[in-house]
Amino acid sequence: MNQDASLQPRKAVFFDLDDTLYDQLVPFRNAVAEHLPEHAESLPADGLFRAFRRHSDLLWEPYAGGELPLETMRVMRLVRAFADFGVTIDERISVSVQEAYEAGQGRIRFLPGVEACFSELARSGYRIGVITNGPEQHQWRKIRALGLDRIVPREMVFISGAVGLTKPDPRLFEHVNRLSGTDPEQCIFVGDSWENDMLGARNAGWRGVWFNPRGNRPGKDYAPHLIVSDFADLAAFIIKSEEQCL
Repeated sequence: MNQDASLQPRKAVFFDLDDTLYDQLVPFRNAVAEHLPEHAESLPADGLFRAFRRHSDLLWEPYAGGELPLETMRVMRLVRAFADFGVTIDERISVSVQEAYEAGQGRIRFLPGVEACFSELARSGYRIGVITNGPEQHQWRKIRALGLDRIVPREMVFISGAVGLTKPDPRLFEHVNRLSGTDPEQCIFVGDSWENDMLGARNAGWRGVWFNPRGNRPGKDYAPHLIVSDFADLAAFIIKSEEQCL
């Protein structure tokens, strides 16, 4: 029997998808190795991926604003990432790497501890949700590859391409509050991006848990609710911190 929505617990933990619930480096590294093997051996995979993510974030706003087609954005972020390491790659190779990267995202798996974290939070009365930037169908393919659609109700999944708002816009978080029946002070957001996830959550009145397994440097003028490097004991940390706030 489904529980009446009015009786469901209102406190909730929402999670980012990419590079939070699974490791984006794995399909990226494999795609580069497949199409650019000489550079896969000579360039640091983690450093190249950081550059790729940085340029992806920088190009996201013009893409989201309709100034840059999606496929052009995907080519540019890869070309610029390699350029940071003094390597020039052409558009044809960039498209091939992107296609292999997308194919690899169909074989992704949860990071260790994710499912246990979800279970512990649910047992403690938290609703679980997802907020992710990206095209709707592309993000749903990854959600299904993980089996996340069998864990998180569809009405608790919010994809920027479907909503028409993107992180870090606080209006996206406000939209989530309205549709999920939650209040900002009852919501926690777990994500890896300082700009999109932590500052987006803060500006919407949510608490942020920064998932930072790569040891990235934080931005200034803001201290997240928690900083973690893996999912071990994450649920316990959240639950304990919430009890201390009561």
